[in-house]
This record gives sequence, structure tokens and C-alpha cells, in this order.
Amino acid sequence: MKALIKLNLSVNQFSGDIPGTIWALQDLQELSLEHNNLQGLIPDSIKTMLALQHLDLSFNSLAGMIPNSLEVLLDLQYLNVSYNKLQGPIPQGGPFKNFTILSFLANEALCGAPWFQPCQTFHHRSKKKILLLVLLPIGSSFLALAISLLLMKRFTRKKTTTLAHDLFPETAHQRVSYHELQRITNGFSESNLLGSGTFGSVYKGVSANGIIWAIKVFDMQLDGTSKTFDLECEVFRRLRHRNLIKVISACSNPDFKALVLEFMPNGSLEKWLHLGHHVLSIIQRLDIMIDVARGLEYLHYGYSFPIIHCDLKPSNILLDEDMVGHLSDFGITKLLGDGESRVQTKTLATIGYIAPEHGLEGLVSTRCDVYSFGITMIEAFTGKRPKDEMFKEEISIRHWIQELLPGSVDQVIDVKLLHPEDEQVAKNIACVSSILQLALSCTLDVPENRINIKDALTTLEKIKTQFFQRN
Repeated sequence: MKALIKLNLSVNQFSGDIPGTIWALQDLQELSLEHNNLQGLIPDSIKTMLALQHLDLSFNSLAGMIPNSLEVLLDLQYLNVSYNKLQGPIPQGGPFKNFTILSFLANEALCGAPWFQPCQTFHHRSKKKILLLVLLPIGSSFLALAISLLLMKRFTRKKTTTLAHDLFPETAHQRVSYHELQRITNGFSESNLLGSGTFGSVYKGVSANGIIWAIKVFDMQLDGTSKTFDLECEVFRRLRHRNLIKVISACSNPDFKALVLEFMPNGSLEKWLHLGHHVLSIIQRLDIMIDVARGLEYLHYGYSFPIIHCDLKPSNILLDEDMVGHLSDFGITKLLGDGESRVQTKTLATIGYIAPEHGLEGLVSTRCDVYSFGITMIEAFTGKRPKDEMFKEEISIRHWIQELLPGSVDQVIDVKLLHPEDEQVAKNIACVSSILQLALSCTLDVPENRINIKDALTTLEKIKTQFFQRN
């Protein structure tokens, strides 16, 4: 038992103090105790677990202070103590230099870090008061000099802190305030607006060191906004993948919440498919679909439990400077617990992309994402939206494709992909036919009959290989 490396006891009904026997597991690298009802203090003995890399104590009722002894856990890469009743100063040394507000959410009595209220400093104030009383008899000139020195010391200390924040590595989460976000977006002006969605608006801003950010500002007038913000923070805190949008930082106040995200200069897939004079080649569209499939594969299989995006569509697929696809907008994402294959929800996704069982029964599973992925593939290669006027209640975009495949692919393929002078037209049609056949496998009415995203990704990669072999 002492050789145990990973221990996951999350999402249970455990209560009381954290058992002391856990801290005897000296080789433990990952400890997950989130979503229980644990109480008491975070024990100081945790400092003996020097191999620990991942510690999640969130969504419990732990109280007291975060032990400074945690600073000795130099291998600790992930910490989450959000949604507890912790208080006092947040440690600043060791691995805490790399943790952000996302590790400490909803602990209102915490203090000291840039994102929380300043800690009380009665001890320092008393010392300054004594110093003034000692200096007073010496004369007003010496007193003025002493006060000046104190002010200079305080100013220097503040300036140093600011510089330390500016030097925070770009690869790590940065610390930003509301006032900084307001400044770099010109007061959240319309000229900086990139777009609006269900839960808020996204603005463009340029940081002090010239890096462009996308600032997602949540609409605090909507019911459930705080829950949506917390959920996105939870998802972003857990996940790291090339095909998922990257979070830079977060800003959370009672009346303002925002995420600072990596800026995607080429906008959304929806823009490239439907707006302006953008034209994506077959291989570009195929590569983007492969990117999306890889992101979904990571969500469904790459973590300790499945994560369901729940709202996959072209507007939530963002493209970087190299046209690599990134999944974004995790506002209604669902996290499945151990042993769960589906979960009930009252939140509906976008009409046209939503799986039948999600829309009718409120049941979501990884196969719901596969359904949305299939509809998105159809849209990417036909240029038709699932809610276009040609699709009435009696005929959906899927039924339209099913009726015309495999013999009439030329009637459904996006006309931008058909060029009479292109010698590869027949091969292009064959490629799109294979992709649309896969899309039909993704969008079957019965969830259990749909292909899973792993197999869908493998099929897309084979289609790409065959495309280059033909050409």
C-alpha cells in the first residue's frame, strides 16, 4: 500500500477529518479528494509527501489556514483547494509561485495574494507606531526624515511587487486585475468586441508586453453566471491539450467575472464557412476536423473521468495563426463521475447540433458530442447550416445527406470545393463521400449505435492518408 502512486476518492460521501494514514503514502503522486464533505484542517504532515504532484481538495468543508509547509512540495504542479472555508494568507514560496486564483476560488477569508484582500498587518503597524514614539523627542526634522524613509520603503515594496508580476512567465498563468482588463480593452469598447454569446461577450486586448488576449466577460445579469464561470475555471484548470483553447488568467469579483484566453487570430470555423470570401480547401477542412476529433478524444478519454463539451458547433471551433482548430466555450460542459456513462441536465445545447436524447430527455453522454461532431462535419463539407430554410421538420440535414449518398455527392458538396478545371474533382468527391459516410455514423439516432470519437479520429486520419495517395 505504501507504494501507491495514485489515489482517487473523489465524488463520494466521505465526511470528517482527512485520515492521517493517507499522509504515510510517501510515494503518492496524485491525490484526489474533491467533491466530498471533508472537514477539519489541512494537516501540516502533508509536507512529508515529497513526491506529490497533483492535490485536489476542492468542494469540501475544510477550514483553517493553508499550511506554509506545503511550500516544500517542489514537485507539486496542480493544486485545487477551491470551495472550502479556508482563511488566512496564501503561501507564496515553492510551487505557490505558479498557482493562480483558479486554485483558490470561493474561499472568501483567504488573503495576501494579488487576487484577494490584503492580510491584516497589526504587528507591523505596532512596530511603526513604537518607532514614531521613539523618534518624536528627537525633533520634527528627524521625524519627517523617518516618515519619508518609511514612505520610500513602502513605495519600493509596491513597485517590486508590480515588477514581479510583469516578469511572471508567459507560459504560466498571469495575474490580472479588473482595472487592467478595462484599460487594455478601452473600457470594453465596441471597437474591441470580438463577439457575443449566450453567457457574455469576448473582447480583444493587448497586454502590457504586447501580447494579444481574448477577454471573455461574463454577463452577471444572467441567472447562473457565477456557476458557469466556476465551471469553465474548473475545466480549464484540469485540462491541457493542443486542441483546446488555453486560459491565461481569470479575474473574479462579486460583480465582475472574466477569463483571459489565448487569442485566435483566424477566428471561428463558422466565419470561414459562411462569412465573407473565405475559402477553405478540402485538406484544410479535413485537418480542422481531425483537430476537433483530437480535442474531443482528450476530453472523453484523456482525463480520469469523461468530460462532455455539450455545445460543439463551428462557432466554438477557433483557429490559430496556423489554422489549427481549438475547442472553446465550456460553459455548459458536464463532468461525469466514476462509473457514470451519462448524466441528466436541464441545459440545452444549440438547436440543430443537439443530439436527440439531449433535446428530448435531457440525457448527455460522450455520444452527444459525437453527434454534434457529425453535424459539424456535414456543415464543413456541404456549406449548409443544419437550420437552413431547406431543412424543415420532416427533413433534417442528416436525412438530406443520407438520401443522396453515395451516388450524388456532387449535389451536396460545398460548391466552393468544385472547380471544373480541377483535374482532381473525382478524387475530391471520393474524399468528401468518405467523410460524409463517417458523419452519418456519428449521427445515428440511437446513442449506443454511434461510432466513438477514437474510431472517428482513426477513420479521418485514414481518409487523409488515402487522399494524398490518390493525389
